[in-house]
Amino acid sequence: MQKLVQRYMTVLTLLVPASLFSVASVAATAELVQQNNRLKVSTDNGKLQVSASEGKQLKILLQSIKFNYQSAKKWDISTADQNSIQLTGHFAPSAEFYRTVYDNDQRLVNLTISKVSGGFRLHASPKWGRQVTLELKDLDDHIFGLTEGLQPDNRLSPDLRNSVIQVDVNAEEASIHENFASAHSAFFISSLGYGSFFDTFARGTYSIAINGVHRIHHDGGELDWYLFFGDSGAQIHQAYFDLIGDPKSVPAWGLGPIGWRDQNDGGAAEVLDDIEKMNQLEIPFTSWFIDRPYSDGTHGWSEMNFSPIFAEPGKWISKIRHDYGLEFMTWTTPAFFGATPFAKHLLGSFSYIDLTDKNTVDAFKQTLVDKQLQYGVKGHKIDRADEGFPVYEKWQDESVLPAYRRNQYAYLMAKVHDEALRSVWGDDQITFVRSAIHRSQPYVSAIWAGDPRTTWEGLQSNFANAARSAFMGFPVWGTDVGGYQGDGYIPEDLYLRWLQAGSMSGLFEIKLDGAGGDGKDRMPWQYSEKVQNQFRAILDDRMQLVPYLYSLAQTSGDNGTLMQPLAYRHLDDSNTYSVWDEFYVGDGILVAPVFEPGEHRSVYLPQGQWRDFDDASVRFEGGKTIKVDAPLSKLPRFVQANSVFVTGNLYAGNSKLWQQQPKQLIIHAFPGEKDSQKAFTYVDMLDKDQHKIIKLERSAKQIIVSSPAMSYLRQFEVVLDAKPHKVQINGTEVDFAYDAQSKLLKVKSALQSDISLAISL
Repeated sequence: MQKLVQRYMTVLTLLVPASLFSVASVAATAELVQQNNRLKVSTDNGKLQVSASEGKQLKILLQSIKFNYQSAKKWDISTADQNSIQLTGHFAPSAEFYRTVYDNDQRLVNLTISKVSGGFRLHASPKWGRQVTLELKDLDDHIFGLTEGLQPDNRLSPDLRNSVIQVDVNAEEASIHENFASAHSAFFISSLGYGSFFDTFARGTYSIAINGVHRIHHDGGELDWYLFFGDSGAQIHQAYFDLIGDPKSVPAWGLGPIGWRDQNDGGAAEVLDDIEKMNQLEIPFTSWFIDRPYSDGTHGWSEMNFSPIFAEPGKWISKIRHDYGLEFMTWTTPAFFGATPFAKHLLGSFSYIDLTDKNTVDAFKQTLVDKQLQYGVKGHKIDRADEGFPVYEKWQDESVLPAYRRNQYAYLMAKVHDEALRSVWGDDQITFVRSAIHRSQPYVSAIWAGDPRTTWEGLQSNFANAARSAFMGFPVWGTDVGGYQGDGYIPEDLYLRWLQAGSMSGLFEIKLDGAGGDGKDRMPWQYSEKVQNQFRAILDDRMQLVPYLYSLAQTSGDNGTLMQPLAYRHLDDSNTYSVWDEFYVGDGILVAPVFEPGEHRSVYLPQGQWRDFDDASVRFEGGKTIKVDAPLSKLPRFVQANSVFVTGNLYAGNSKLWQQQPKQLIIHAFPGEKDSQKAFTYVDMLDKDQHKIIKLERSAKQIIVSSPAMSYLRQFEVVLDAKPHKVQINGTEVDFAYDAQSKLLKVKSALQSDISLAISL
């Protein structure tokens, strides 16, 4: 990743002599400048104020820093250089448990404000600190992030104005509309173009736009606050990932359709039978997993093995991989439901293992290897950590205080599972979790959004969860397609709409049995032939998107989340702030699924020229809301002018059993206005994951699409309103096909070298 710090200039301006810094009665001011962002520190008569602005636009006004709920008596600027400003805060003694506090106690805070990649950091760690509170003036901005769950009032909108949000991984906060969507983060994005990250696992409370203030509070004594700046969520997240580490890569087999039952009462034979029936219907999948119960012991899990109905796992998992082309995963958890098979458990009905005890962690990882991974298990759906968690039990690492434990445990859970899988499979493995917290991105492949209700309301709430997850910086998200809680066999229209929406999410896992494993299942053969055909078409479409999604997943540290809410891309467009039911997939496609019964929906298209994804002859003017037809077979999708993306059949999964076509990448180009250009970073899964830049350029008389060398067929599909005069590849005129009705130019090439496709208008 090209680090942001390489692109930033650093300047320090001191507005008063250093000799005045320690005099509280005289105003003292210092500034740090990063590119266009100016951070100004003022201690006027001892009162601290920190502001950040870009040009004349004020973005942040920090009015107060409190420790243990107390404001400083005065602040002094101590020293400053081109990279940082040092301040000293003088605090009055305050009451403490178990310690006598005297009037002459020295309560000082040494605060450092410094430049970091993409922004600024404020850091202080007084030994006597127990709580930190920041108060920012409400500048009428809109705040996004912090929580996947629909805190505090089940609102679908991702806009958190006028709300109080708890940042604490806790299933008990699940609302009536959802079940355990429990990813959290001490990170938010403001519509003014900055990201706020408080780097702590201590539980937090965020009061957004309450009484004219944004209040950030954490129950820990260390202040470690970062500000990142950018014009979009992707730019802001790039700086964030520079700090916490790039998100975990996702193998191609994890980005195609994933099948599962909540309960496989028929054991391995039932799994193989389900997969074989999908093959007979020529419905494509790339992986499969089993949920509990599949082991011996409490809750069908605590032995972590494969029970007798799943005997000889090496044989049937090998068959799934080699005969059907699918990878295989299992459900796991660090909870053992009353059993205590390891050295150190936390007491309580869930008997969680202590993830700070080295012997326990080593044994847990080795058990995963010995009882599962050695037989071919390549991934885990990781549950719990948010439910029935015993906060006050003694940890082996006694330095982790109760206020930190829920969040830190979710982080450790992801890390431990990733380490076990990585020890056997390297990068070729997946972890997807229900409970997540900031800094777990390098260990988490995806978020799965709990157990949604099998209703239209459950579908709606789950995709509102997706928007919030994106703002928090979790690049890959997925829903239990079809829902979990409620009726198992659901109406055809709800099922198909859920499949359509899920097919454009990062993780596309389809729950195929009844609710909680009970009742009539929803395998496609339980429905009409019409539904089976649409089921197949949706999954075929997803398979074609795998090369695109793979490229997005491998570059999310630079380019942002796979599913991008409209406000994530358009921070300056107030029409996008409350939109939860539309999202971009990467930079190329805008998706507007249907989330309620009917065959029409309203869609807000941001500024620009747009075309229908499925019929490029249909054009739309952006900057307004339109109404579109959406029959049950139609997923509304749109592409903005000056876009380039790819599709193709490069990863087969089980479709290798019936697919006969040679591997081919389709490069889709939607040219913009004169002098426009666009680039897409294509990650070639068939060429050692090399990053290859595909470019689209338009001049007054020519369109050029350039593509680096590839070892398979390439087809170029370019949207043009009129037939071109001439088409050349690397300077040689070639034949082409142009359809005046669809407005598509198609050119195929078997060349394996670099290609420059020149279209003369």
